[in-house]
Amino acid sequence: MPPIRVLQVMPAMDAGGMETFVMNLYRTVDRAQVQFDFLYHYDKPCFFDEEIEALGGRIFKLTVRQDNDLPRYLRGLRALFAAHPEWRILHGHYSGFGMFYNAAARRAGVPVRAGHSHNTAYERNLVGTLDRVMSMRFSAGLTDRFACSEQAGRMLFGSAPFTVLPNGIDTALFAGHNAQRRALLRGELGVADDEVLFGHVGRFSAQKNHPGLLRIFAAVRKRMPNARLVLLGGGPAPYLDEIRALAQQLQLGDSVIFAGVRSNMQSFYDAMDAFLLPSLFEGLPVVLVEAQTAGLPCFVADTVDRGAAFTDRVRFLPLGDEAAWANAIAAASLRRDPDARRKAVEAGYDIHTSAQTLQDFYLRRYAEVTA
Repeated sequence: MPPIRVLQVMPAMDAGGMETFVMNLYRTVDRAQVQFDFLYHYDKPCFFDEEIEALGGRIFKLTVRQDNDLPRYLRGLRALFAAHPEWRILHGHYSGFGMFYNAAARRAGVPVRAGHSHNTAYERNLVGTLDRVMSMRFSAGLTDRFACSEQAGRMLFGSAPFTVLPNGIDTALFAGHNAQRRALLRGELGVADDEVLFGHVGRFSAQKNHPGLLRIFAAVRKRMPNARLVLLGGGPAPYLDEIRALAQQLQLGDSVIFAGVRSNMQSFYDAMDAFLLPSLFEGLPVVLVEAQTAGLPCFVADTVDRGAAFTDRVRFLPLGDEAAWANAIAAASLRRDPDARRKAVEAGYDIHTSAQTLQDFYLRRYAEVTA
């Protein structure tokens, strides 16, 4: 029997937390039983395209996020579902356009329409406002609901029932501390042995609060002149240029390293001495799971759900108080947790647990609707 095919609906598959989690699932499920296809809302090359196709996935692209042509989008959805009657399960990770693709899937006879909440708030701008308004109709078109945390589920689904599916990672990949990888990566970045390297992973967007991050780091540098900061992630050139300019304005010079989008993340966690995450809001950040599993001390905005902490190396701090962050960091012992992987597994963050839960769901629901 060929594998069942599940359509994963995404904005696109660039390097981000939600996308990384879906890829972690895809790498881990038994693809002899369950295969993923992907629907993008942009027609552009994406970070994970090659790997998706290598794993047997198919990619379909509509252009509504580029051209805002809603009639064309609706025609495209009708044609897509008509051409693929094999899809009996849709898993929507993009709530903003969910009211459109859920309705098209329902009319085409797709009986299982699962939705997934990956966040706890929306950006405070026009795009975020539109996304919030459009997402209000997402839940009504669903037959099943998932969320990365209780807080994320309540935000998107209200009182409707949902299942919390932890943002699992390959804990074996990130656990431990490889001294050779650390030395090689720090050498590549130009970070000396006696320098303290702080790290941040996140796309350059308002949500990730890079201006606040740089101000925190500037306060840290006053207490720790040997501190460096590496920023991993991509984003639109105008915003990235603004952040580079702010780093110069704050007189941080070459103490801030813009490393771009990388695939060897475990090496970067080895190279870091501590992890910073001052986001304005988050669901349950995959990068925080990775950083904790690597054993790193983590300094995190108190906007993040405290349930995301599974080691005692996480300190939650208030946004807007750079001195509080700098004092906490300067006073902390930047020691790794040698038992971090066990704690991650026990907390349910191993991808094998998450993937098995989702695979069992897909197979059970497929059997129910095809009996």
